[in-house]
Amino acid sequence: MSVAKKTVLAATLLLAVVVLVFLYYNIDPARVGWMPRCPFRWLTGLQCPACGNQRALHALLHGRFGNAFASNPFLVLSSPYLLALLVATVLRRSRPRFYALIAHPHAVYTYLVLICLWWIVRNLL
Repeated sequence: MSVAKKTVLAATLLLAVVVLVFLYYNIDPARVGWMPRCPFRWLTGLQCPACGNQRALHALLHGRFGNAFASNPFLVLSSPYLLALLVATVLRRSRPRFYALIAHPHAVYTYLVLICLWWIVRNLL
C-alpha cells in the first residue's frame, strides 16, 4: 500500500473516531430510541460481551465512572488496555517495542479469553 493510501486511510479512521466520540458524548443512548440495539440480545435474550458499551462509553466520556461500570464493567476495566493498543498501533513505527509488548499474541489471546469468560459470567449472574 502506498504512503498516500495509508495517509488517507489513517485520516479517515481518525475522522471516524472523532465523529463517534462526538456522537457518544452528545447523545445518551439510554434516552434515544434510534441507537442500534444488540441483535444477539434481541434474538436470544442473553447479553453479549458488548451489551451496555454504548451507555458505558457515554458515561465514561462524561466522567461518570460508576455509571459506566454499571453499564459494562468489562469495558471500563479493559479500557486502559484498549487505549494502549490504539496508541501502540498509531506509534507502531516509532515505538516498535511498545507495540510488540501490547500487541503480543499472548496479550491478545488473553484479552479474547477474558471476553469469552465475561460473556459466560455476565449471563450466569
